Amino acid sequence: MKSRLLDRIFLSIAPRMAFWVIRLISATMRKSYVNFEGYRKMLSEGSQIILAFWHGRLFMMPYSYPGRGITILVSQSKDGELITRTVKGFRIESVRGSSTRGWFGGIKGLLKSVQEGRDIAITPDGPKGPGMKAQMGIIQVARATGLPIIPMSFGSSKKKTFSSWDKFIVPYPFSKGVFICGEPVRVSADAGPFEMEESRACLESTLTDLTDKADNFFSKR
Repeated sequence: MKSRLLDRIFLSIAPRMAFWVIRLISATMRKSYVNFEGYRKMLSEGSQIILAFWHGRLFMMPYSYPGRGITILVSQSKDGELITRTVKGFRIESVRGSSTRGWFGGIKGLLKSVQEGRDIAITPDGPKGPGMKAQMGIIQVARATGLPIIPMSFGSSKKKTFSSWDKFIVPYPFSKGVFICGEPVRVSADAGPFEMEESRACLESTLTDLTDKADNFFSKR
């Protein structure tokens, strides 16, 4: 009983705090956007997309999306509930499910969002890793919807990196930040197991490369 009460108190306070911390850090951050031209053009023309980024780069991702509306897939865990309540402040909707729990319900929620004209976002290494290893789920969603996957990463000049499975990063206030967009990964509706594995490996390689570039972006300047 006491544990459940503490959980309710935590989930009522922590998301609001997280939302304002993200807003504060963003307000003090000088942001750069690399290779965003094609991405912005797709969104401005009304094309729907699947935004993909590693779980550890989630913190600042609300500022990577300039579109009309997006739904993110989050786990059914307490951490997932924290994320759901936090991103709601950015007008980002959530559906619950993951590869380890509630995957079918999560897929149904994503497909419904696509049918409603919304973009969707997935962390392909979530919810529990292994970190920076893309799972097949996002490729299955791309094949089912016909939407291109847009790889994205974020880096900061000064940040705290946690010792979690995803090496979650939180940039410091007054740091510099960079969002780097990759080329779309497309999955054909008739893709077989070999083609799907090729797409999965391509996405994983692209996201890893973008993350390396983002982490080294400010060291070369």
